[in-house]
Amino acid sequence: MDCYFRQTWFDRRLSFKSGNLTVLSMDWKFLQKIWTPDTYFLNGKSSYLHKVSVPNKFVRVRYDGQLKYSMRLTIQTNCPMHLRKYPLDKQACPLIIGSFAYTSKDVLYQWNGPNPVAVADDVTLSQYDYLNITLLNSTDSDSKGTSSLLARFILRRRRGYFILQIYAPCAMIVGASWVSFWINKSDAPGRVAVGATTVLTLVTMGFGGRSSLPRVAYATAIDWFVILCFSFVFAAMVEYACVNVVDRNDLMALQKALKLQQEKEQTQASGTHMENGDDLTAISECDIEERPLNQPPKFRPFRWKKKKRYREIATTIDEMCIPDRGSRIDAYARVLFPLAFAVFNLLYWTLYLYTIDDEIPEDTIF
Repeated sequence: MDCYFRQTWFDRRLSFKSGNLTVLSMDWKFLQKIWTPDTYFLNGKSSYLHKVSVPNKFVRVRYDGQLKYSMRLTIQTNCPMHLRKYPLDKQACPLIIGSFAYTSKDVLYQWNGPNPVAVADDVTLSQYDYLNITLLNSTDSDSKGTSSLLARFILRRRRGYFILQIYAPCAMIVGASWVSFWINKSDAPGRVAVGATTVLTLVTMGFGGRSSLPRVAYATAIDWFVILCFSFVFAAMVEYACVNVVDRNDLMALQKALKLQQEKEQTQASGTHMENGDDLTAISECDIEERPLNQPPKFRPFRWKKKKRYREIATTIDEMCIPDRGSRIDAYARVLFPLAFAVFNLLYWTLYLYTIDDEIPEDTIF
């Protein structure tokens, strides 16, 4: 941050009486001839004093010996960040001020005035919204015997970028994976292509491009959202595998039942003859579902033209006689997947916006 850092103290040796003159303004060279506090920033990293075109500092001496020392500084400090709620987090970045050599017996720091830390109205941040500043006035010395002051800048991360770049695209990819529920279950290439494409896209977007995200050892809020979206996309692809397995098992069971019934018909010589002398039978879906478990399936005769006989029989077996459990699974998935995703989103945003703590230190008061 770029700031004007001002310190005030009394030195009775510099008091004076000169008619109507009450304040003397001195340049930076005068500071070399008087005592000044050795104030520094305990958590500073690479702060510096502006020196163009001269050192940006001055001192004013009041008639009663009060000195006001001002300088223009650019301060860069350490800010320990808690990122479990990233990017829905708030941070409290501290600025710690103290003496480098003097103990609290020699120099005692206190905040001056009702508003000692002020932020200009035109100051804006690209990634954060400025919320508040909390101050801790140190009246007691710490374990090292020195006096210090603490200011915490409360900042809230702006979420628009993450909503546009990560949250919204991931949610739309999850919605795109549900398109496979409306594709005919016999169109395996189409459904597999939709599932594989959405999975790979989400992996690339959510887990691949993480160069700009914090590299921490624990899962952040955005990591949980990406994992949630990936789980739904992967589950949509697994759903088609379940549909395929169910349909194949139903078809095998039907073929087995048909074969057993045909063998029984041939043995008893009680089949129904068509006009051309062929014996063609099939099982209807309603017969399979309504008959008792201990009763063999019933057969109904079908009449076909001779040249289309085998193809049409196959169509009847595939479309009419198989219990269509795969389509039922798809019908349930069209409702359950969006409903479950909406519930998880509601829980996610409620927890991270209102329930989970921001891990801001206890001495910070809003």
